[in-house]
Amino acid sequence: MEAIINQLFEIEKKASEQNIDVFERNLNRIQHELTELGYKIVNPIGTNYDERDASIEANLLNPDAKKITKVLKPVIYKMGNESYSLIQKGVVIVE
Repeated sequence: MEAIINQLFEIEKKASEQNIDVFERNLNRIQHELTELGYKIVNPIGTNYDERDASIEANLLNPDAKKITKVLKPVIYKMGNESYSLIQKGVVIVE
């Protein structure tokens, strides 16, 4: 399922970059279905990087980098036993 979520994430990212909103309703529907299946997908773009955050693998472009500027893979959690478990770390670039 992670591979499908990653592909969906890439499609959403490319559609957003190209200002293509014709698929927005369909993509939102797929996101809703994933939520119903117990998945939580987090896109940390634009947030401050915290090296203590165990859910993210970061590539720092300089030692003083603070802001997540690009997300290669989203953070994925799955609901189980009434709590979320991390099933994929986000892969990000920090500038």
